[in-house]
Amino acid sequence: MKLNELIKNVSVTEVVGDVDREITEIVYDSRKVKEGSLFVALKGTQFDGHRFIVDAIGSGASAVAVEDNSIVNDDYFLSHHTTKLFVPNTRRALALISANFYRHPAERLKVVGITGTNGKTTSTYLIKSTLQSAGERVLLVGTINYLLNDEPFEAATHTTPESFDLNRMMASAIEQKATCAVMEVSSHSLVMNRVYGIPFKVAVFTNLTQDHLDFHRTMEEYFKAKKILFDNLSSTSAAVVNIDDEYGERIIADTHATKVFYGFDSRADFQIVKSSFGVEGTSIVIRYQGKEYSINSKLVGKFNAYNLAGAFAAAVSLGYSPSLAAAALGKVENVKGRFERVDSGKGFLVVVDYAHSPDSLQKTLQAAREILKSAGRDGRLITVFGCGGNRDRTKRSKMGKISEDLSNITIVTSDNPRFEDPEAIVDEILSGMNARDEKVLRIVDRREAIHESLKRARPNDIVVLAGKGHENYQDVKGIKHHFDDREEVEKALGLRS
Repeated sequence: MKLNELIKNVSVTEVVGDVDREITEIVYDSRKVKEGSLFVALKGTQFDGHRFIVDAIGSGASAVAVEDNSIVNDDYFLSHHTTKLFVPNTRRALALISANFYRHPAERLKVVGITGTNGKTTSTYLIKSTLQSAGERVLLVGTINYLLNDEPFEAATHTTPESFDLNRMMASAIEQKATCAVMEVSSHSLVMNRVYGIPFKVAVFTNLTQDHLDFHRTMEEYFKAKKILFDNLSSTSAAVVNIDDEYGERIIADTHATKVFYGFDSRADFQIVKSSFGVEGTSIVIRYQGKEYSINSKLVGKFNAYNLAGAFAAAVSLGYSPSLAAAALGKVENVKGRFERVDSGKGFLVVVDYAHSPDSLQKTLQAAREILKSAGRDGRLITVFGCGGNRDRTKRSKMGKISEDLSNITIVTSDNPRFEDPEAIVDEILSGMNARDEKVLRIVDRREAIHESLKRARPNDIVVLAGKGHENYQDVKGIKHHFDDREEVEKALGLRS
């Protein structure tokens, strides 16, 4: 494609060189530049692509987009027959250029975006299931994996991939007959313009609680990041929002989209009027436009009542029938690492969950408590959890207190220590806890911690392994070592060799 076609509708402050030249590919990693590439220099949290402009030119880049005009002078571009594009924001430029390069794939799909602290992954699977039941072919993009209907599409690298990769995947999915895309939209991706220019048909807000403050610094900044999604919706879109969350009404204050509320509150357009929770799943009744629709799901816990209601509201907002949506939602049996149950075969239940923030841990443990209560037996709750390194440290002591308050036994262990000392992370978790000895144990080795929890478990107990969920590794000093909570449970119980 010609460079002048690629930069249509892109804000370009200055051009040095020829724009009537052929571009063979778009690249934002200088190591992948080839003859004919357009290299877009992105500023990241750790690296600045502007530092690699000379490398990109040396590898044959035909053009380079920059937002910092001081790194390489114009004469260098001209002497190497490389066109320079000076733009206000290279991340936004990359998003628009990528859309042009792939002929605007998002405009040829029904795109649904889900944002919030908790519930994004489960919500994407619920909505995907509903759309598939309606005969759609669905691209799913999220934390666990990227799928086309139920088949692996690509390996998941980010919750929300870079804008070029997102447009590339959508274009490829369309070639394979995709009609819809359902994606998790992270706060990082919104700040970093990864979904800039994507015309979402529906955007869903689940909730907002403390997380990622290592990146956003304050809850208000975290909230503002999430709000970007709704501020950029068009008047033909729908903003589907959890009205029970304290940020729900604020997040859509400036949206142009149709506002759609779900939750238990009587003001909700999709109101949960009945609910019941047990070990076998969740049942809710949603009142919409004077009619009631029952959803019986194998997903467990009150938090999944919200996920079901949000997915139901999203599907109906897309134009699908409420009856179809209710039936389809009941077919989703589980989502990997999200309150995923493992039958011990010994009378107690093991739950593997991704809960890694104060609110998500609290909701997971409360759901386990609800199961114990509904069973009417004297089972105990045993919790194993840790906190990730090089992330928000302020949540560690809070999570320790939550686990101590809700669990009969807590085993504090390691998660993904990354470049921090695992012992120091455990110290910070324990600083929020009072009890020791039998109620609170310190076992830093996660394998040992899991094995100890299973040794202590008795019939009717629930063991919750929190923090890692679907992950099959531990990140230690930049190296990902294979580690899977489910595998460790099965090995300890003799279910796996």
